[in-house]
Order: sequence, then structure tokens, then C-alpha cells
Amino acid sequence: MNGLNKTCAEIQTDGGFEYRLQSNILNQTNIPECDQSWYSEDWRVIADPSYPEKLMDPVISVSSDRLVTSRCVEELHHEIQCHSSGFSMETLFRVRNETAATPNSDVNEVTPSLQISDQFWWISALLIIMFLLLICFILRKKIFRCLQRKGRFICQTDDGTDNSHC
Repeated sequence: MNGLNKTCAEIQTDGGFEYRLQSNILNQTNIPECDQSWYSEDWRVIADPSYPEKLMDPVISVSSDRLVTSRCVEELHHEIQCHSSGFSMETLFRVRNETAATPNSDVNEVTPSLQISDQFWWISALLIIMFLLLICFILRKKIFRCLQRKGRFICQTDDGTDNSHC
């Protein structure tokens, strides 16, 4: 299995997002008895160059050397099988989306993995702020007593005894 790792920016074109096969694979696609298909992450057929009119969303177009989609897809599979020679090759396209929203004039959807990641960071930041506020609330009496004694390093506790560490 061949693996290609790219970013959405690297495969973005004016016409969509282009998944292009490498030249060593292209040599096999021109053999008449070889079939090729493109699959989604869950192994559903989304395009077949032999039937370019039968395309599944998000595919815009397909040819023997490339697939063009309307949005950046994180994982696609290309498979070629030559029945007479028994040759088969699978190529896995993994694409990293470095922005939260996929730029597209038709669809402006957020990639689920990045949406979860962004939510995690916002929730984490909110929890840290709430924790700091709770600590300030609990220690507010002790902090204000120490500040009112200007220059002294001794604080009184609630029972009236002196405490040397505030």
C-alpha cells in the first residue's frame, strides 16, 4: 500500500481539491484490463474512472490520474486491480486540514476532528479560569487581611491568633 500525506492547502485548486496519483501508479492505469476505483474512508465507492458520470458526494470529477472533490476529505483510498496479471495496488491519501473551516464557495463546513479539538481547548480554558476564580474566592479574606496591614508580615486568623505565613 502506498501512502500520501498532504495538507488541504497543498491539494486545493481553483476547481476544488485534487487528489493526484503518482507517476508510478499512472503507468498501471493505462492497461485495458485494469480496473480502478476511489473509496471513501469507510470503503464506499465514490468514483470509478470507467463511469465518470456516476459520482458520489463530494466528488466533482474523476479521471484515470486524479479525483477532484468539492471539499477537503481527510482520507481517501484508490485501488487498481489488473485481473489478467493479478497485479493490485492500493493508495491511501491522508490529508491534514490546518484550518477549522474548509474554504469552499458551496459548503463551509467545519471538519469534525478539528471542531472537537477546538471545543476541547475552549472548555479547558473555561475550567482553568473557573478554578482560579474559586481559589481567589476561597482565599479572599486571608488575602485582604494581609493587604490591609501594609508592611506587616503577620496576619490574624479568624480565632484572633497571629499567623506568620499569609
